[in-house]
Amino acid sequence: MYAKGGNDGTIEVSLPGYLPHCRPTAIPSYRLISAPNPVPKPTAAALIPLSLLEALRNLDTPVEDGMDELAEEIAVRRLGLSPTVAAQIQRYRQTAERGGTVDTDEVLSVLRLVGRRPDAPLVFADAGRRAARYAARSRGRPSRTLARLSPKGVARRLALRGVGRLARTIFDGDLSEDGGTIEIRMTAPLSIVAAPAGEACLFYGSAYQELLRTMTGFEGALLHEGCVGRGEPVCLWRTVEAEVYE
Repeated sequence: MYAKGGNDGTIEVSLPGYLPHCRPTAIPSYRLISAPNPVPKPTAAALIPLSLLEALRNLDTPVEDGMDELAEEIAVRRLGLSPTVAAQIQRYRQTAERGGTVDTDEVLSVLRLVGRRPDAPLVFADAGRRAARYAARSRGRPSRTLARLSPKGVARRLALRGVGRLARTIFDGDLSEDGGTIEIRMTAPLSIVAAPAGEACLFYGSAYQELLRTMTGFEGALLHEGCVGRGEPVCLWRTVEAEVYE
């Protein structure tokens, strides 16, 4: 082997069987391009699927009427009492206790699962109330104490502000008040994605009404006056004060 240094800093190498003084082929330069950041998957509060599955289990639990043998046979056949649902409830509860979220696809799957049942309205209504109570308990103690110790008018405004914050951060709803009437709007609720006809919207309606009842003492009705499932631009809930009979 013969090697010779050139004036330009290159080294000429001659190997047996190869042409002498052949310059090595230059390696082209490449510009490193970083891979784009992955788009995060949309998520929803873990307390939503937790509440749905807990309501499912509650309605599938046999009534204690002394018929223990029949109750065991029924339990085997009911989805809400299956080991799979129990494991999912435990996983969602652990995540919800940390204030965590789960993939939106999981929430949609649970909503569709409930929607296929003949007692779906009962499950959605119970689940909405459960979700609202979970959300209300997630408020910090200072906020609850301040609202309790404030004058009545100030306390209501603080409580309503808290409802609006939870409606937005947990359920993706937009709360407003005009002349004492409370309105909550949702442009693309998961209930419509899961069930385009709008039957799952009962979950959100029950959740909002329970938030208002628990945090502000509201005792009226919350009407679902607009629904994307009926071709309207938003899902809209509006309060109606309870009538007082003398």
